[in-house]
Amino acid sequence: MEKDQNTEEQSTVPGNLNSENIASKPKVGETIIPVDPVAENIESTLADTPPLHPENMEIHHHGHVHEQKKWKEYLFQFLMLFLAVFCGFLAEYQLEHVFENTREKQFMKSMVEDLEKDALLLENESKLVKVQYTKLDSLTEIIYEGTLNELSVRKMYELQRRYLYPQTLRLINRTELQLKNSGGMRLIKNRQVTDSIINYWSITELLYETKDNINVHRGRAKDISFTLFSNKYYKHTEDFSLEFPLDPSKGEAELITKSPAVLSEFANRISHMNDLLKFNYRQRRLDRQSVNARNLIRLIKNEYGLE
Repeated sequence: MEKDQNTEEQSTVPGNLNSENIASKPKVGETIIPVDPVAENIESTLADTPPLHPENMEIHHHGHVHEQKKWKEYLFQFLMLFLAVFCGFLAEYQLEHVFENTREKQFMKSMVEDLEKDALLLENESKLVKVQYTKLDSLTEIIYEGTLNELSVRKMYELQRRYLYPQTLRLINRTELQLKNSGGMRLIKNRQVTDSIINYWSITELLYETKDNINVHRGRAKDISFTLFSNKYYKHTEDFSLEFPLDPSKGEAELITKSPAVLSEFANRISHMNDLLKFNYRQRRLDRQSVNARNLIRLIKNEYGLE
């Protein structure tokens, strides 16, 4: 009966507890390793994939393999590279050309502005110089006449103090310095304009040399004037004035010395200075340079389309 009972118990065991399942059941103390389903799929896929055969594979070669290029391909690539470099050179050259043309026109516009100011300065200086040497001629006439009465001495005091002044003309050289220091003269491609500008600068230098020579003679005449005229007779004020009036409270003005030799040397130096002012400075330099400035302005405006 016990056997029959055991047999019945075995027969009543569920189907999932057969011998295989019982055998796969982990024993006590055994480590359980979980199974990754993704890994199982990869392994099954690889197992089902047929082996690769190299002889059946299609091989794609890169286009830059030199051994398989033909000479036409080399020539084509060379021409493309040459064309790219040449086009870049042309673009850079054109850009530089446009930039230089713009700078050239800017320099010429600035030059015209300087020349217009120069023309006004030259014309004004010419007028002042004419008045100066005319008044100084009157001074020398008084000395050469030899009549040194109170009226003539007072006139001598006024003329020498007011008109025996140095020449200080300086023309505008803003654009000139820029063109010379920055190498800008190479930008001026118009030969006629370039020659005219250089000629204008050269005559300006001659004008300055003439002016400096006149100032030397003026300085020597001024030194002699200190032995003839006393500053105590002039009215001294805090405000600047070109009149240099005499001060009546100081009495009648008198010469420090009436030495004929001193007076003659003083008159001779002023007379020589006047000749330089009249002919060398005013006529040959100031008036001619004023005409040169006006002509150069017209030339530049015509050549560069400036208003």
